[in-house]
Amino acid sequence: MSQRRRLTRSSNKIISGVLGGIAEYFGFSATILRVVFVILTIYPGHILIGLLVYLLLMTLIPRDTDHHGSNQPHNPFSGFGGGSGKQPRKTLHDVSEEDSDER
Repeated sequence: MSQRRRLTRSSNKIISGVLGGIAEYFGFSATILRVVFVILTIYPGHILIGLLVYLLLMTLIPRDTDHHGSNQPHNPFSGFGGGSGKQPRKTLHDVSEEDSDER
């Protein structure tokens, strides 16, 4: 029994996961796809068209709910220390301290 593949935005992302999702769907390197996309966008001088295509794909391709767990909006600043406060702090439990004889 095979699972049906879906084109979704990936958790392997730099901006929104569009190119990572496309690369995962077709089975090739996301880094190579990103480099090719940037070269094709900048080289011919069609930066505006490249940005519009990316924004259109970002709008049309759904998020990968398997990795996110929900379809809630992503905070783009969560990786910069401030975050949204949604992730709980890690705490230590049942910690004991013992003296060591090593000196």
